[in-house]
Amino acid sequence: MYQVLARKWRPANFDELVGQKHVSRTLTNAIESKRLAHAYVFAGLRGTGKTSVARILAKCLNCETGPTASPCNKCDACTEIAASRAMDVMEIDAASRTKVEQTRELLELVSYAPVRDRYKILIIDEAHMLSKQSFNALLKTLEEPPPNVIFVLATTELGKLLPTILSRCQVFEFRRIGTRDMVEHLRRVCDAEKIEISDSGLERIARAGEGSVRDSLSILERVLAFCGQQVADDDLLQLLGGVRAEVLVQWLKGLAARDAGAMLQVLDELIDEGHDLLPFWNELIACTRDLLLMRAVPRGEKLLSRSPEEAAALQSATEKLGVEDLTRTFQILADLEFGLRSSSQPRFLFETALIRLASLGTVKPIEDVLQSLTGATPPSRPAMSAAPTPRPRRAPASGASRPVQKKNLAATGSPVAGLIEAVRDAKPMIGAILEQAQDILLDGQALVIAFEKENELVADRLRTPETVELLRRTAEKIMGGPVNIRIESSNGVKTAAKEPQPAESTRLDTPHGARSGPNELLEQARNEPGVKKLLREFGAQVVDIRPLELNAPEPATDVEDPL
Repeated sequence: MYQVLARKWRPANFDELVGQKHVSRTLTNAIESKRLAHAYVFAGLRGTGKTSVARILAKCLNCETGPTASPCNKCDACTEIAASRAMDVMEIDAASRTKVEQTRELLELVSYAPVRDRYKILIIDEAHMLSKQSFNALLKTLEEPPPNVIFVLATTELGKLLPTILSRCQVFEFRRIGTRDMVEHLRRVCDAEKIEISDSGLERIARAGEGSVRDSLSILERVLAFCGQQVADDDLLQLLGGVRAEVLVQWLKGLAARDAGAMLQVLDELIDEGHDLLPFWNELIACTRDLLLMRAVPRGEKLLSRSPEEAAALQSATEKLGVEDLTRTFQILADLEFGLRSSSQPRFLFETALIRLASLGTVKPIEDVLQSLTGATPPSRPAMSAAPTPRPRRAPASGASRPVQKKNLAATGSPVAGLIEAVRDAKPMIGAILEQAQDILLDGQALVIAFEKENELVADRLRTPETVELLRRTAEKIMGGPVNIRIESSNGVKTAAKEPQPAESTRLDTPHGARSGPNELLEQARNEPGVKKLLREFGAQVVDIRPLELNAPEPATDVEDPL
């Protein structure tokens, strides 16, 4: 009689167990050291080997050559346990025996000594289905079981077992089988069964099994019924409803080009072929996840969910996309899941999400944008320096009236240091601005503050009447007499104080000196190089122009204080 692959390839010993090394090693050491617990809980995903391990444990304990970690699988005890007909190994389906009376009957049977074997083993499958009364009936027996009796409770929902039950058992959590381990196991099965199938096909079956060995073998069984002993990739895709790698590459190229038509065409073709949208969504979000991992971990091939060849094709299709673009794509796709599962029109939601992805502009790090505005080459972001690199200083203009070599303005004991410290105590922001000056001269009856050309806006902050008055009072207190104040920049000398003007004069002037209207001001702003770069990089637009509270500084002579 034909036996399905999931039963035929059930592990017969711990060496054949797939992906549960922590369980097999612990139980092997316990058997060899004779440190067996009287009750175990095996919890985990369906098809990961819980019941199989319970049978292997029973064979190890009752084998004629045992107790041993390697049962012979030939003696009467081993063969009867494998066939589920051993008198001293009872397998109970808790879903069909939930009543407390049935649990009491089991406990009465367990109270008797084993008929032939060393141990009487009770395997309760789907133990979380037992009622609370049944669990309470088990408590005393689990705490103090009869001699040579071992309980094994298998469950897929560990959280539904009572804490009082868990505290009396050794708990083993069975892990989801990884894709690579699953592919290796499927390859062994296919080689032994003389099945011809590609590695990419096995990977697709392993991913469809979602970490369950039994589910993966059941899918392989269905594939063999459809394709026979020679499985073609196209037939496999047709059966499983998967998406070809070429289709994914085509969609990613449309995403990189921000081409909504290309992405919508791919979606329309898949729907015409009868594909469900949810599997296609799974493929897209898995591709985005792999691309993000390839950007973040260049040598993390083991972390990917697809073959290196397919990953390289996806990478080449999205060279224009950065990590920020892929992160936004992943977030938009992730937000789409609930709608696809619950909406009556999932196609409309999918199409809207694709249009939204196409409308998103390419994201650049803000550091790169700011560097591009200054005309400098953006630094390499991953490489972090231990200390900040000082900004290079420009050479002074030939007509500058003061030396522009940067000095230690806060040198201890100098009048300038006292000036800076006094101003900082009164207004910390003004003190910080003084520290950015290229040179400060405080001698006799003059206070001269020099700035570089690129710090012109900073220098303007010192030219306000309130700041000039603060500097004058502080300098006069240090020098003991009247002091004239002058603020310079490398493009010429500018006065520290200004005559008040009407509000209308704060408007920008045209090249001919006449006042400009609103349209002319907008045109001037759009033609300014820095504004052009901002508009281009961020896709922005100039909405309004508002004058500063202060007038633009005008060249003038030194400001003399009235004596």
